[in-house]
Amino acid sequence: MTTLNRYIANQHTYIEKKKQQPLTGFTNQKGEQATWDDIAVTFTNEAGKTANFLFNNDNQTHARIGSKFNKADRLDAHTHQLLFAYLLDVLKQNVSIDNKKAKLTNARKFLIKLDHNVASTGLSDIQFAIDTMDYSANLPSFFNWLHQHKMFTASCSPSFPAEAASTRKKSGDDAIEAEKSKLPDEKALLVLGAIFHDVIPPYKGEPSDISTWQDLIHPSKKQMDAFTCTMSALAMSSPNRAAAEQVLLTKQRLQSHLETVNGKQETVYYLNWRGSKGYLDNQKHFNAEMAESLDRALHYTSIVTEPARVLARFYKDPTQSLKIVLGEFKPSAENRTSLNPAMGKPITLIHLALLLGFYDGTDKVVRVTRDTQGAIEVPNPKGQPKYIKPIAELSPFDKLAMTYQCPCVSELLGVVITDKRQLKKYSAGKKELTVAEFQNHFVNANQENLTGYNSKKAKRVEYENALFAFTEKQLNAKQSSHFLLVPIASLSKFFSNSLKKRKGKNNKTIFERHGFSSDFFVTPHQLRHWQNDYLDKKGLPHLLMSMLSGRKSVEQTLSYIHTTDAQNASVISDILYNQETEDEIEEHVGKRIQSKTQYDAAVENLIPTFVTEVGFCVQNLTLSPCTYMTEFETQCTLCPSSCHIAHDKDSIELLKKDLKVQTHNLEQVQNTINFTTSDGMKQWYSTHYRNTCLLKNLVDVLSDKSIKQGSIVRYLTSSNTVRITDLDTKTVSERELTLPNPDEALRAAIEARAQPDNTAAKKKFLGFLDSI
Repeated sequence: MTTLNRYIANQHTYIEKKKQQPLTGFTNQKGEQATWDDIAVTFTNEAGKTANFLFNNDNQTHARIGSKFNKADRLDAHTHQLLFAYLLDVLKQNVSIDNKKAKLTNARKFLIKLDHNVASTGLSDIQFAIDTMDYSANLPSFFNWLHQHKMFTASCSPSFPAEAASTRKKSGDDAIEAEKSKLPDEKALLVLGAIFHDVIPPYKGEPSDISTWQDLIHPSKKQMDAFTCTMSALAMSSPNRAAAEQVLLTKQRLQSHLETVNGKQETVYYLNWRGSKGYLDNQKHFNAEMAESLDRALHYTSIVTEPARVLARFYKDPTQSLKIVLGEFKPSAENRTSLNPAMGKPITLIHLALLLGFYDGTDKVVRVTRDTQGAIEVPNPKGQPKYIKPIAELSPFDKLAMTYQCPCVSELLGVVITDKRQLKKYSAGKKELTVAEFQNHFVNANQENLTGYNSKKAKRVEYENALFAFTEKQLNAKQSSHFLLVPIASLSKFFSNSLKKRKGKNNKTIFERHGFSSDFFVTPHQLRHWQNDYLDKKGLPHLLMSMLSGRKSVEQTLSYIHTTDAQNASVISDILYNQETEDEIEEHVGKRIQSKTQYDAAVENLIPTFVTEVGFCVQNLTLSPCTYMTEFETQCTLCPSSCHIAHDKDSIELLKKDLKVQTHNLEQVQNTINFTTSDGMKQWYSTHYRNTCLLKNLVDVLSDKSIKQGSIVRYLTSSNTVRITDLDTKTVSERELTLPNPDEALRAAIEARAQPDNTAAKKKFLGFLDSI
């Protein structure tokens, strides 16, 4: 048999070797001795314990050992046998039987998703198959097995989602792989650092100068990003249990003292820390490299969370004097003048909300009933009588009118009331209630939130002293009121959901909210592992320190070149700029990739690009070696990191020559004697035909007169789309490619074998490529 790929040849050889072994302990569905062709088998070990293994495709979603299988349920013969060979080796491993079953199931589902031999498939398609799987925790074992027996190139190593399961049940090799997967992608941390800089900007001068924050810290502003960044900074500054410990911090700034180390005085930074898992409260040390960034985050957070601490003191005891309730909070001169409150006396909730700034930017009026003293009738577009009263003039016995979808009501509550459920939540189900009743409702509604317990209910913090005290208006993306406090127990969920997209959820992560790809993610526990590993072994990366602190050597933000899920955030490039205007920044960014020289200059050679024979590569090859494989003569073509320039005559000419070579290769394979009988050849043909069609499309796009000369063209092969960037208008457009069906082309090629050499039908299967 003529073999086109040495890794596939090794697969065939290894399978034949395994077939020489007797299938001891295996039975089929009838209880008879199993064979290599059985779709479902049962294995019984020496101790008499049994396990069922299936080799079916996905025709039957919930297939079991007792299911009835037919030809339509079969995998192709080679995939079936490869999985059987893998199972024989898995059964030798010193892991639980459930783990063995999971390994085979994961490998089978992966190969079904891939729908091609893994040895003849590019990394981007492999990665896409992995990323679209619901569960892929045991796939590293399968790839290690392929690499070990030279059935797949060792240079091609896809990335796998972090595994949540413990490593205690794993064999040595699997445990090592699992530990590696616990570390976050450092590129995601770089993006998080860039976001941190935008969300919590550096001080303008002295640490007391917070003028750059004035538009960010108002009580009406959303603070989910600031919360996420502060929690991340804490987790990246010292190994912490984010969910159990960090949320229990009291309001404080980073503290320090001097210690003598090896005869030299060193500054040690610490926070007063709540212990967990049996640890007592302590003074926890933090990395000096992160001190400025962390202290800045703590300072910012303590300011934006002060209104919630004020509310907590009020809800705890509404009879306290206003001076005690306000604590360190300073109302604006405008709000204080409009109300002129008595500092030594209690205050109503709505008047307190006025002082806290909840009604800044509004008319500062509420809707009241007609019989309320001082009510003012105003025009109502809906035709019904409408009465309002200034908030500053309200008395405890004035009646509030809680009308559906009324702007005045939504300004009062911070949320629009549209149904009875919301009416019950925000006004005790009443459409009319006094100011005192309104206050009592929210005092009662918040009592449970004041408990201050973390999610494990193990420890608590006094809410009025908590660092992470937020109103629902500050953290909830959807409808929420500034009168409701966010329970401490729910903070860990807010944090994790902000760092990583949850399956089936529509909420955006912090990366997506700032224009980055959803491919980026970090888990809270990964940050702790990163601390233990990277900071211990290498020290904090200078680039990350600069991103967090906003130093001049590395500027304010990153631009992520969006890719498909298949690349798993593998392509990132830095956009560096100084204190420029927005127009200057756009000009700088817009021209950065017109050539290698200009691009390198734009990023100050920090992460250089690399010229290829048909364009240039944006992958950071100094940190991530290239693993892209292709059978094309132009090696970088169709790589997701490869950029091409529209109307580049030299590149187009070279790609056309490559297209002729690949078309010739297809013809050669079609003319081989065993083409119609070799599964390997047919698989190669389908894959290579598809890739050759993509190459043909690339030539067409680069030559398209409707595309502006110099535009950047990038292929997303997994989704059959091409992304075109117009550098002048700074716009990105996408084209969805319509490709011939490779399976139909394969059938046509097989049918053409029966035709005489001089007939048109002989080459009909290559009709799409005839124009070159």
